[in-house]
Amino acid sequence: MRLKSIKEINGTIKLLTGTRIGGSADLIEIGGNDNPVIRNPLTSELYIPGSSLKGKIRVLTEWLEGKVEGGEVHSCDKNDCPVCRVFGRSAQNSKVAKSGPTRISIKDAYLTEESKRELEKLKNRTGLDTEWKYENNINRITSEATPRNLERIPAGIEFDFKITYKVLDMGDNGKIDEDMFEKVVLRGLKAILLEGIGGGTSRGNGQIEFTKLLVDGEDLKDSINNIVIG
Repeated sequence: MRLKSIKEINGTIKLLTGTRIGGSADLIEIGGNDNPVIRNPLTSELYIPGSSLKGKIRVLTEWLEGKVEGGEVHSCDKNDCPVCRVFGRSAQNSKVAKSGPTRISIKDAYLTEESKRELEKLKNRTGLDTEWKYENNINRITSEATPRNLERIPAGIEFDFKITYKVLDMGDNGKIDEDMFEKVVLRGLKAILLEGIGGGTSRGNGQIEFTKLLVDGEDLKDSINNIVIG
């Protein structure tokens, strides 16, 4: 087994609709929002955890590969399983599969400098750098409304993100990993373009686009947009 190369994806996510990446309600004040978004605890700046992006891409890949069984995170000991090979598997399954380490690593995504300035303007104008979205749950018999609120990152805000992907030569000169980069990683990026990120995507939250997408310096934004899912 030999590490042949590490692919690097550098991109920028633009939010097309308000987006909710949940944080901890323990940090809010009495009377505050019950559903805050996640922030850097040192700077209070908004960010998107790499785990959120990885989790969403993995879930969509599990569905695309027919690996959703019983609702649990998929993990198996098959050496060539695209989900486990790219996103990782349990230590016990890894011993049997002998497919090497998790290939993909998705870093936290941070605000672009322009978006920091836009949020600062918003905060100076409204007192908040986010939006509170109000929703109602309507009782189907009595029509009684149960209101709830949730915090969202406003549409138009951009985050820079970075993904790395290891290509291992396991006697095949890295061919399987090269193929999975195309079939799993790039397809997964197209899938989140279609589905969105964060919570409440079925209610319009979390729709995104890539305003920049470079793979080892090559612009693949149009190539991703042209991928057909299914």
